Amino acid sequence: APFSSNLSLFHHLFLLIYISDIPSPLHSYHIQTMRSLSLTIAAATTILLATLSTVHAQDGTPTGITNTAPSTYSCDPKVCLPPACMCASLKPPGGLDPKTVPQFVTITCDDSIQADLFVTAQKLLAAAKNPNGCPARGTFFVSIQYTNFALVDQWYAAGNEVADHTWTHVGTPPAAEISACKEALNAYGGIPRGKIQGFRAPFLNYTLGTLQEIAQQGFIYDSSATAVIDDANWPYTLDNGLANDCWSPGLCTAGALKLPGVWEIPMHSVVDDTQIPQLMDVYLAGTSANVTSWYNTNWQRHYNGNRAPFGIYVHPTHMTNYVGLPDASGYLNTMTSIIATLASNPDVWFVTNQQLLAWMKNPVPASQLASQSYMQCNQPVIAKEICNGLDDTKQGVIDKNLTNQCTFNTSDFQTCFNCPATEPTAANPVPASNVAVGSPNYRYPLPDTCDSIWWDPIGDNCLCNSSTCAYKDVSQPITKNGTTNGTTNGTTNGNGNSTSNSNGKASGASQIVNTVGMTIAAVLGALAIVSL
Repeated sequence: APFSSNLSLFHHLFLLIYISDIPSPLHSYHIQTMRSLSLTIAAATTILLATLSTVHAQDGTPTGITNTAPSTYSCDPKVCLPPACMCASLKPPGGLDPKTVPQFVTITCDDSIQADLFVTAQKLLAAAKNPNGCPARGTFFVSIQYTNFALVDQWYAAGNEVADHTWTHVGTPPAAEISACKEALNAYGGIPRGKIQGFRAPFLNYTLGTLQEIAQQGFIYDSSATAVIDDANWPYTLDNGLANDCWSPGLCTAGALKLPGVWEIPMHSVVDDTQIPQLMDVYLAGTSANVTSWYNTNWQRHYNGNRAPFGIYVHPTHMTNYVGLPDASGYLNTMTSIIATLASNPDVWFVTNQQLLAWMKNPVPASQLASQSYMQCNQPVIAKEICNGLDDTKQGVIDKNLTNQCTFNTSDFQTCFNCPATEPTAANPVPASNVAVGSPNYRYPLPDTCDSIWWDPIGDNCLCNSSTCAYKDVSQPITKNGTTNGTTNGTTNGNGNSTSNSNGKASGASQIVNTVGMTIAAVLGALAIVSL
C-alpha cells in the first residue's frame, strides 16, 4: 500500500515509528523503548533527510519541496456546484475575500481514549477559546482497542467530535475494522450513528479501496490525505477524485476515484526550517523553540494568505506522563503555548471537522460566524442525573454511580450502556448483552431518533423530542485587542470556486527510490543493533 503523505520516504519511516499507537499505559517499558527509538531514528535520519528533502531541478539548482509529475485532477466549478460538490481549490469557497474569512484551526487527536490521554486532550482544547466565548472544539479519531467508552461519551457531550480510526489501528484496514469501530462507538459510547461522520486511516496508510469502502459505509469525509504548500487545498468533495497525495501512483489518476458527496479534509503539514514537512506530533521533531518557530512561520502563511484551515494533529500518548518514564510535560506545554498564541489573533476559530464542513457548505464571513447554529455552545438543562456524559445536576461528578464496569481478559471499559456477555472484537463488535432485556439492570440502547445527551438509558426515555428543549448558553464573552466579542444566545442544539491542479508529491522520488531503499536498509541495520 502507498505511503499516504507528502513526505519523503525516509520521513515516512520516521513518522510511522513515532506516531504508532501506544496501546496502553500498562506497557510502560514499550512506551519508553518507543520514545528512545524515536529519538534514535530522529538523530539517525536527520542527515539523510537533509539530503533527501532538497530536490534539484534539471539545471542543478535546489528547488525545495516541489512537484514534478503533473496531476490529472480536473474539476469544473460550473458543473461541480456547492454544497453537494466542491472542487479542490487554494481559494476560500463562495468567492469570499480571504481577509474576511474565519481562520479555522482543527485540533485532532488519534487512537484510543483512556483516562490520562483524555486529560491531555482536554488540556489542549482548554488553551483556547473561540471569539464568541464558546470553548475550543476538537475531533478525536478513536481506535477501539483499550478505549474507555464512558470517556467517548464525555468527549462528545462536551461538544466535540468522535470519528472512526478502526478497531485495532491496522494499516490499510479491511471493511470489518472500519465498520466494527463505528458500531462500538454507537453501542458503548452512545454516539449517534449519524454523528460518526469522519474517518482517518491508521498510519495514514490508505488506498483507493479504503476511500471507496468508507463511502460505501456512509461516511461523510476522510482526513488521511496530506498537503504541503502548493496543494494546501480547502476541503473538497471526491466527485472528481483526489487532488492530494498525488505522488503515489494511481491515487490521482483521472477516473480512478469518483465518490460524489464524500469530502476530503487534507491534513496540512508544518514545513520546518530545513523545508522538511512535519505532519503529526511535530513537537517530537525539534526543540520547543524550533517547533514554536515552525508553527509561527506556517501560521503566518495561512493567516495572512488564503486562510486555509490550520491543523494541529497529535497522538496524546506522547504528551502524557507515565510513572517511571521521562517527563513529557514539555511537549504538552509547548503545544498549549502555541495554541494560546494562535487564539490571540482576531477571527480564529477552533472547530471540529464537522463544524468546518458545515461552514464549507454555506460559507459566511467571520463577522457572521458566531450567529451560525453549529458554532453555538448550548448545554441541555436536565433536572435529574442521567448517564449521558454530563454533570446534569452540577454536583461536580459526571454520571455519578451510573456507568457500568465491563471487565474482560485483555481489556476493560466503562459505559452508560449494557456490558456485553463476551469481549467485543472486530469480528463481533457488539455481542449479546450480559443482562436480559426488561430486567431491572438493563440499559436501553440509544435510538436513532434521540441524541445521547438527552437519552436516559436506564429509564428508556428521550428527554427531548423537539427543537424547543431547554438549553443553557455556556459561552463567556472574551476581550481581544480591546474589543469584546458577543456571546451566543440561540436555543438550538447546535450539533449539527476555481479548479486546483495540484501536482505529484515528493518530486524526484522515482530517481531516489533505489538509493533510499539501500540507505534505509543500512539505517535499520544500525538501529537494530542500537535498540538491543
